[in-house]
Amino acid sequence: MHKPYLIDGLKFDMRIYCLIYGVDPLRVFVFREGLARFATEEYVGPYRNNLDNLYMHLTNYAINKYSENFEPNEDSGDDDTGHKRSVTAIFKYIEENEPESGLTVAKLWDMIDDIAVKTLVSAQPQLCHSFRSLQPDDIENSMCFEVLGLDIFLDDKIKPWLIETNSLASFATDSPLDKKVKLDLMYETIAMLNLNAKRKKKAKKIKTE
Repeated sequence: MHKPYLIDGLKFDMRIYCLIYGVDPLRVFVFREGLARFATEEYVGPYRNNLDNLYMHLTNYAINKYSENFEPNEDSGDDDTGHKRSVTAIFKYIEENEPESGLTVAKLWDMIDDIAVKTLVSAQPQLCHSFRSLQPDDIENSMCFEVLGLDIFLDDKIKPWLIETNSLASFATDSPLDKKVKLDLMYETIAMLNLNAKRKKKAKKIKTE
């Protein structure tokens, strides 16, 4: 994408988390927070003499954290500065600074939801086949779950594009903001799984009958 949407002159991507909690039927939940990872040098469109500048063109945290320009997050409450920010801060920035686009936080999340659903619907038949082959007795469609990480770019028209789907999303907490976002994600996931002694007892009873 040679014309990305920029903030502070920098290219960035967003890690969006999705919970798959059932595949037959497919149940998908999109976590209403995420992390924006920024490049550490101001973006210039790609040409022959700058293609090897990883700090300009790549948004990977694992690369940019070694840049001398990298500004780490040191306070989870300060989520709109530095080279790793919250998705909430990004959407608020767009809503406030791009009024002519007509985009609101709600509309931006609707666009992300649409990407998540279409991505996972495309894989649902294979997921369903594999799951039913391994867990034919799961009458609740809730025996297994997975948290996926979707990597999203915004183009210069503020249209989101899926770049990658990660089945092994990183849960490392290298900063206060990382810790806050990922702990909240885990809390919401466990709450939605509704794990309790009553459900465990019911599952054991069904298995023995």
